[in-house]
Amino acid sequence: MATIQYIVSASEKKELVHIDTYSATKKDLQCLLESSMYLSDAVINAYIRILKAQPSIQARQDGDAYLETTYFSTMIRDDSTTKLRDQNEKSFRVVRTLTYLQHDMVLDSMGSSSRRPELDQLLKGLHNRINHLAYLKMKTQTKWKDVKLKEWRVVECINRRMQTDGSSCGLFVLKFMKLWAGSRLSSIFTQKDMTNFRLKLAVTLVDYPWNKVKGSPGYKSTDVDEAIEK
Repeated sequence: MATIQYIVSASEKKELVHIDTYSATKKDLQCLLESSMYLSDAVINAYIRILKAQPSIQARQDGDAYLETTYFSTMIRDDSTTKLRDQNEKSFRVVRTLTYLQHDMVLDSMGSSSRRPELDQLLKGLHNRINHLAYLKMKTQTKWKDVKLKEWRVVECINRRMQTDGSSCGLFVLKFMKLWAGSRLSSIFTQKDMTNFRLKLAVTLVDYPWNKVKGSPGYKSTDVDEAIEK
């Protein structure tokens, strides 16, 4: 495939993807050429930006979803009461939290382990943010049933193991972000699908019409919906 060869032949530091504010070099994309590598944050975040442009991705069977990048997920996990104290009504953290509350679902790109330490940290950080809204005496509206995050119960919606290798977790995260309907997957996928998805993801990012780096032989100006389904 011409696009894959284009990626392979590029120098390590060459920028191959620049979509909105998200960019990726050949080094960032190398994880899509080797099945033993974890996905880089650059790849995950660029693809999330593409997904967020799709109306069908935002509106799901069980409500509308907000897709969050790894960068901002990490920011939430680090948000303590002390760190939030100087954040006013117009600060990024406050505005983004209000955006979460206006969606039925927030699909996060964080990783997780069997004991879910990152999930605990994220819920604690989000709890601190919501408390900060009250501290600022802001009137908020939400689609959530409640905002008592410390009382939320973690529900295992899928009780069977889907990933059988040690390196495709990022690919599964992106598939879930695209296909999770709220209580189930809108389309089923397995570990076997990850090999092709890895390569298709490389082609999608490099050949995407919003990519400001237009050097790929596979690049063409096409509509957004067509590009994401390639």
